[in-house]
Amino acid sequence: MTNVTVGHVFEAPESEERELVLHWRCEQFGRLGFDPVDARFLAESPADLGQARRLRNGGCPIDLAFRILV
Repeated sequence: MTNVTVGHVFEAPESEERELVLHWRCEQFGRLGFDPVDARFLAESPADLGQARRLRNGGCPIDLAFRILV
């Protein structure tokens, strides 16, 4: 029988976590219909993804939704 002691739990560096969140946000904005450049811009901004979903699900055109979010 072997005993294993784990002294430290691996945590992703903050920059890696930020990149993962940024990638996820970019993907989410893209799924809402924003082109890749606008999706990346929105992902990097403090734009509210929930508001973007409400706008798009309510039929708001992409260009107007973008202007509202920025």
